[in-house]
Amino acid sequence: MNESADAFHPDEALEKAVREDVAASFDPQDIQIPAELRQCGAVIDKAIGYLIEKDMPPEMIASALLGGSLGILARTTDAPTMVRMLQTAIDSVHAGELTLPDGADSQD
Repeated sequence: MNESADAFHPDEALEKAVREDVAASFDPQDIQIPAELRQCGAVIDKAIGYLIEKDMPPEMIASALLGGSLGILARTTDAPTMVRMLQTAIDSVHAGELTLPDGADSQD
């Protein structure tokens, strides 16, 4: 294989194109969340609420959740997919998608 073939990752190129298309026409009201994801999210939300009630530090809760998530991914997916998922999260942070609006208070 030549260098350009080694550098080309069709999944990454497709992911980038899809991401750009979605960003151009994104409307949060159009999101259809699968039932399984809603159920998983509800359980995680309850667990977070329980830990907050027990006065656990939010950073520790988040760290445990992230560690658990990475453990699941490590058992079920390959490293390049994990890296892409993590890069998506990093990109969201850099884009301001995961920050509190001005004037909003954090829960800690």
